[in-house]
Amino acid sequence: MKRHGVFISYSKKDAKWLDYLRVHLSYLEREYQFTIWEDSKIEVGADWRTEINKEIGSTKVAILMVSANFISSEFINNEELPALLTAAKEEGAHIFPIIISHCMFSDIDAISRFQTINPPSEPLIVMNEGQRDALFLKVTQEIKRVLSSDTPATSILGNLSSLEELKTSFDRVTIMTIFFENYHKDGLSIKEVYKLSKAEKRKEVIRVIHELEALELLSKTKIENLSYYRLTVSGYNFVEKNKL
Repeated sequence: MKRHGVFISYSKKDAKWLDYLRVHLSYLEREYQFTIWEDSKIEVGADWRTEINKEIGSTKVAILMVSANFISSEFINNEELPALLTAAKEEGAHIFPIIISHCMFSDIDAISRFQTINPPSEPLIVMNEGQRDALFLKVTQEIKRVLSSDTPATSILGNLSSLEELKTSFDRVTIMTIFFENYHKDGLSIKEVYKLSKAEKRKEVIRVIHELEALELLSKTKIENLSYYRLTVSGYNFVEKNKL
């Protein structure tokens, strides 16, 4: 039996972007038995408000497809968004905003506190097809990570006795802060992190980076055979929440 996992909030004027996203997310539905839900699934004659509230109440991940259309929608702002924000605050639901077009996202406190999948200055409408596919792949991977876990990221860290270590270990706090302050970049090399951290030993920096990667707080990409690291969405939210 499928269990509900993802709720997508979007403006009907941006439906074409929803179609692109669903192509990627269909893999999760097929392979991992997760339900991807949006309002087109409401059956004719059903009480749409009840249906939407029921789905939001059981979601673990909410995707906000943010655009000028999204922000101007009274239904989204008066119905969907308040319920999703409550689910995030009280039930630990994850909120993943995707910026569709240039808009006032950064000025809206209620949603701008959530880390976006793509920077507000780089919305989908200015991306080419390859860049959009890469972004939708990133969304799919983040959702898979969240839904495949039975406990929130902070609970996992707690079980590993790493939460307190992250708060008290100078090396880890320093390195997490460096990545947080450079989140706008595509990534940092170990050499760059070592230089910025002013650590005595390079091998300590490497050890901490590998630990954070294992905890899924950092992700790694390779460019011309050189490894670059950056905070995952969970890593960014962890630093922001715990004020490292």
